[in-house]
Amino acid sequence: MKKQWRVSLFLHQEQQQGLMGIFGFMFLLLFHLQATGLPILQVLAHGKVSSALLMAMLPLSTLNNFGLIGGLNLPTLTALPYLIHLFLRGNSFSAGDLSTSSSCNLETIDLSLNNLSGPLPPRSFFLSCDHLSYVNLSHNSISGGTLHFGPSLLQLDLSRNKISESTFLSYSLSSCQNLNLLNFSDNKLAGKLSVTPLSCKNLSTLDLSYNLLSGEIQPRFVAEAPGSLKYLDLSQNNFSGKLSNLDFGQCSNLTVVNLSQNIFSGSEFPTSLKNCQLLETLNLSHNALQDKIPGLLVGNLKKLKHLSLAHNKFTGEIPPELGQVCGTLQELDLSFNKLTGELPSTFVSCSSLHSLNLGYNLLSGDFLSTVVSKLSSLINLYVPFNNISGPVPLSLTHCTQLRVLDLSSNALTGTIPSGFCSSPNLSALERIVLPNNYLSGTVPLELENCKNLKTIDLSFNSLRGAIPLAIWTLPNLSDLVMWANNLTGEIPEEICANGGNLETLILNNNLLTGKIPQSISRCTNMIWVSLSSNLLSGEIPAGIGDLPKLAVLQLGNNSLSGQIPSELGKCRSLIWLDLNSNDLSGALPPALADQAGLVMPGIVSGKQFAFVRNEGGTSCRGAGGLVEFEGIRPERLEGFPMVHSCPSTRIYSGMTVDTFTSNGSMIYLDLSYNSLTGTIPESLGSLSYLQVLNLGHNNLTGNIPDSFGELKAIGVLDLSHNNFQGRIPGSLGGLSFLSDLDVSNNNLSGPIPSGGQLTTFPASRYENNSGLCGLPLSLCGSGSHTAPFRSGGNKQTLEAGVIIGITFFVLCILGLTLALYRVKKYQQKEEQREKYIESLPTSGSSSWKLSSVPEPLSINVATFEKPLRKLTFAHLMEATNGFSADSLIGTGGFGEVYKAQLRNGCVVAIKKLIRVKGQGDREFMAEMETIGKIKHRNLVPLLGYCKIGEERLLVYEYMKWGSLESSFRCTTKGDVYSYGVILLELLSGKRPTDPSQFGDDNNLVGWAKQLHREKRSNEILDPELMTQKPGEAELFQCLRIAFECLDDRPHRRPTMIQVMAMFKELQVDTESDSLDGFSLKDTVIEELREKEP
Repeated sequence: MKKQWRVSLFLHQEQQQGLMGIFGFMFLLLFHLQATGLPILQVLAHGKVSSALLMAMLPLSTLNNFGLIGGLNLPTLTALPYLIHLFLRGNSFSAGDLSTSSSCNLETIDLSLNNLSGPLPPRSFFLSCDHLSYVNLSHNSISGGTLHFGPSLLQLDLSRNKISESTFLSYSLSSCQNLNLLNFSDNKLAGKLSVTPLSCKNLSTLDLSYNLLSGEIQPRFVAEAPGSLKYLDLSQNNFSGKLSNLDFGQCSNLTVVNLSQNIFSGSEFPTSLKNCQLLETLNLSHNALQDKIPGLLVGNLKKLKHLSLAHNKFTGEIPPELGQVCGTLQELDLSFNKLTGELPSTFVSCSSLHSLNLGYNLLSGDFLSTVVSKLSSLINLYVPFNNISGPVPLSLTHCTQLRVLDLSSNALTGTIPSGFCSSPNLSALERIVLPNNYLSGTVPLELENCKNLKTIDLSFNSLRGAIPLAIWTLPNLSDLVMWANNLTGEIPEEICANGGNLETLILNNNLLTGKIPQSISRCTNMIWVSLSSNLLSGEIPAGIGDLPKLAVLQLGNNSLSGQIPSELGKCRSLIWLDLNSNDLSGALPPALADQAGLVMPGIVSGKQFAFVRNEGGTSCRGAGGLVEFEGIRPERLEGFPMVHSCPSTRIYSGMTVDTFTSNGSMIYLDLSYNSLTGTIPESLGSLSYLQVLNLGHNNLTGNIPDSFGELKAIGVLDLSHNNFQGRIPGSLGGLSFLSDLDVSNNNLSGPIPSGGQLTTFPASRYENNSGLCGLPLSLCGSGSHTAPFRSGGNKQTLEAGVIIGITFFVLCILGLTLALYRVKKYQQKEEQREKYIESLPTSGSSSWKLSSVPEPLSINVATFEKPLRKLTFAHLMEATNGFSADSLIGTGGFGEVYKAQLRNGCVVAIKKLIRVKGQGDREFMAEMETIGKIKHRNLVPLLGYCKIGEERLLVYEYMKWGSLESSFRCTTKGDVYSYGVILLELLSGKRPTDPSQFGDDNNLVGWAKQLHREKRSNEILDPELMTQKPGEAELFQCLRIAFECLDDRPHRRPTMIQVMAMFKELQVDTESDSLDGFSLKDTVIEELREKEP
């Protein structure tokens, strides 16, 4: 509970005399201080006002939100004899002396919402102020220290600090005396909750939410709380164990119980819960509770107003007994379970119910019309992702208070009822969300009567016809989302005529015609515009550049013509620009990069999206498509024609999250399949966070800018099918995250740069450039320079030339014969080696998938050490005796490790990785090239890698005195975990496994996580690093990144691009010049379809 402390002025009766005079004096004092620029508390604290004045001052103590700064000297303030209530909330005090003078009459102190940091001193105001009743130190950065208070204290709020010392909590619970409010929420408290509030006599509110407390709660924790306890919040921790083990005792006054966001399990509720007859709020969401909902027990709670059992594992039907709480129930959330059947008819009597969430279950039937439509007080109705079929019930119009109607991702058919807004009955409706159903017909004109509508989402249906004009002009409309239908007509000029409320306009994949109206420039709140895959024509309005919040602009796959407006460079929030597959002409505007380093984050954060990435090379049009994905089932998107427009596609879905705080840039730019001319502006190289750049299939000329080497985040770069000349810049070799490059079908010449990973792409990505050479194309030759023939020479010269020619011809024949002989001998030798290798025994789990790999034994091993440059897969097979069990020295979660002695005597360790579907060859090679450059004394060096069919091999330096301790699992999330291990080694200076350090049953990661949970992270860091630059704060930031990479839940780990962005931001923050980026964090990658070649 985040308690709001009141701001007031208290005076003893005898102190009221002369009040106006003091007010007048303080007004003059404040005026003087404002004129001199001195902060008032700084003046008071440092003796710039006479002691006589300090003694005379009455308790004018309400200085909340005054913008006061500097240090706070409490001893000086508490020396004021009549100061009893001190309110300094919402200022900017960063530090100070929190001790007090020998005499202190303070009863109330509010220092919340400041910047106080560090530990509380041993002699703080808690002890010396004998009459202290109320203390609010919330929203600061207090880390711990010493906490002791007297019996006068009634309320203590230390929420939203950085307290990690468990002694604070244990002392407060065991010595709380007369406390009635104790709030430690949103701190860093960890470990078990070992103390019960047995000593608390008057405790009414206990809030320990948003901490790191773990383990089982003592069964009698609640039962031993005083009978005065009303509010108990233990949410957002890591408490575990069976919920039924908790004893609620008599709980005669308990009104709020919040145990959500923990790991409670079991199929039963505590029987003592029935004693909590005054309970109004019960929140058990986001746990691991299972089986049937105990309806009889919960239905007995006659005062219950708010019940949330969402995000658990409940199965079966919703119990009818649950409807017994309908007399008082206002909010019911059963979403994200596996409930079946219908909503029981007993819920018809829920006359006070205003919010009902049954989403993400397996419900079916007609309960919407038989039960829900009779809930006259219902305001919010959420039933998405269920199995409800049939038409949308018109009887829902009986819910006259309804504001939100969400029936997305069901099996609804028929038309959208025109009666929804045909009368004033549903004038309160604000959101109508019906995507991913099977609705047909037209968009009802009657929706215009719902003047309060803010969101209309009818995507992924089979709607036809034009969107009625009156809907475009709804006064409060902010989100118009109707993509993937068969809508026709034009976008009217009246758009945003009544103001710029519209924020998202998502109508892609329809049949819209006409031009984009010039009036779109009036939509000043627009964030996301997606009109791609329609039949739009005309020019792109230059007025779009006047939209300051526009972050995503998608106009691809239309018939737009004219030039790309340079005014788009004025969009200071633009991060995604897709204009592919149009008839655009003219030059690339250099102004598109004008906002590089200036883009601010946050505009589209939290939006649910799906990105369909095309991975079929030049056979696909564009790099892919971004779609709004709220309320859409992934399997439904899989069958969408957009996904099947390319031989190979991959779908990324998740929530948009920014990774930069300022200084960002565009991250996606696709201008392919147009008729653009001219050269590429050098300024595009300044888009430091650009991840996709597709300029393919245009008529661009000139050289590839060397500035492209500064695109450090680039993953996809397509410049194919243009008229580029000159060489490929060597700077492109430094693009570590480049996973897809295509420069084919140009006029490029010269050698392909050998640095980095440019040589790892297939030859098709460089083809049809007559002057281009080097791997993966044919090697660059020295060229022949024939001397010109001069006529009129004498006969001797001619004879000499003939003799030389014949001699040269004979020598060539002899050389060729010798070469053929040696090749034959080599082939025979290789055949013998292959027969030998094929006869080698192999370990039972070492099955090699080589059927589709041409000449697998001759494939080279990419290496980072010169002595191993000529290493091939055949050498590895031979050195391990065919990867036999005799060579096996270890088996782990990431694969098998073999010891191998090469012909030159070098001993290496070879790890055969587990093959995990989903990672492409480019990603694997790019990651290996990056990892191979890492060198550290505690890191086993990666010497090389090899990809054979579906197998991946890593070659490490063999460690004589131990097994291979540092390894990499080359998958989308496994490699991030391994990188976290490396980073932890670098920060701690310790080896991954060391029994002398961690014991026989632990390792570096387990040891570090334990210290992290105990809030002893400073013990993890290598002492040598603490004495060097960068400072301590930066080291702890690096440690935070390591722990994010080491998250036990793979889907919570960042991607390597996000890790890079974190380090970039950390590096630039250190230099007081913050860099930013935008990424798709916590992205769930679903490989829905990859066609076989």
